[in-house]
Amino acid sequence: MTSHSRTLRILCALFFAALLALPLLAAGKPRQRVVLHPNAEKVTIIGTVTDAVSGEALKGAVVTSAGMSSVTDAQGHYSLTCTLTSDATASRVGYLPVKKPITGTQIDFALPRAPAVTVKTTSGQTIILDYSSTKFGYADAFQYISDESINLCKPGGAASTPNKSEFVKITGPAHPVTEVPCCDRGPVSAIDVQFKSGEHTTMYIADSCFGVNYDILGVERSSATAKYIHLSDVSEVTFP
Repeated sequence: MTSHSRTLRILCALFFAALLALPLLAAGKPRQRVVLHPNAEKVTIIGTVTDAVSGEALKGAVVTSAGMSSVTDAQGHYSLTCTLTSDATASRVGYLPVKKPITGTQIDFALPRAPAVTVKTTSGQTIILDYSSTKFGYADAFQYISDESINLCKPGGAASTPNKSEFVKITGPAHPVTEVPCCDRGPVSAIDVQFKSGEHTTMYIADSCFGVNYDILGVERSSATAKYIHLSDVSEVTFP
């Protein structure tokens, strides 16, 4: 046997010995297991979302946790599957959100009321609008236009575009008058306004010169639905 063939046989023997040893080495190595923290287990929480002032159940409130969500029914009830290590937050238009840690399966929420605009109509109805959603608006030929400001005209013809944050109260209903400096085409709608600056005066809705009927609009707190009320049907609007 040549030295070359002897070396080759030794190398082959070492290679096969290494192959046979691999399972033994693997068996002797400890295996790692992924162990979840006990609090990471899934849990289904239930509860009720209510108005913190009246205790009334809130339909349409949204309860969220770690990307999952549930909407309350007419009785304010919800059911949500999440993890014990997360928080749950309840929110609804017209209310401030509330967050609570998930420590059990029963979590109730009482939501504080957010700032609101109170609208009283000439028919005697009172409508509470969520302040953050409240705007002024009108329909033109092709679309509905809304904004947090309204185009007004002061006595004498000076233009004014106050934001809703500047108002204390608007007293209506908006009614047609003749004010040539603000509208030389015909009647213009007049309203009484009181500002946080202390100014209290009659002003004219500039766009009504072109036949526009302005609304005050927003999401009603009690029903969580959008409301559009003509200023010509409004007796008083009170701002926070």
